[in-house]
Formats: sequence, C-alpha cells, structure tokens
Amino acid sequence: MYRHGDLLIKEAQIPADAKEVEDLVLAYGETTGHKHKLVGQVQVFESADQKYIHVEQSAQLVHEEHNPITIQEGDYVVVHEREFDPFLESIVRVRD
Repeated sequence: MYRHGDLLIKEAQIPADAKEVEDLVLAYGETTGHKHKLVGQVQVFESADQKYIHVEQSAQLVHEEHNPITIQEGDYVVVHEREFDPFLESIVRVRD
C-alpha cells in the first residue's frame, strides 16, 4: 500500500473489462495544475471511472510538491482521498 499526497495505491486485481489508457498521469491538481505521474514500465487501465495500474518493474510516482516514491511490481487500484464537506453536507474528493 502506498500513499502519495491525496492518492492511496493498494494492491488489487485489474477487472477484465478495464481498458488500457496511454496517459500515465493518475491525477491532475485542480488548483495548481500539478500531477501525479508514473515513470517506468507501467500500464494504466480504467474501468467504471476507476484507475488501475500494472507495474512490470519497479516504477516511480512523481509530483511537483511531493517526494517521489517507488512502487514495486504488481497490480494496484488508485483511490482518491475523500472528505466530508459540512457546507455541502456531502462527501467530496480532496482537491490537490
């Protein structure tokens, strides 16, 4: 399991219906324009508005405001941090 800013990356099986995407960016910053981007031998998949990654060899996850982290070989799901907004009275995605 890995934490990188507002992202949590944890081991998971990639669904059979997931489609590979070319973009190695896992999340874009809504206010800063910064991004969480994978570097290395990795594939990104999407299924039902959820991103998954397959890391063939250890890869780096980089971001302009965080130290890079190394992600080991395996399959993972990318989970965006959420929080309760008392003004909207709902759960919203954390904005980077």
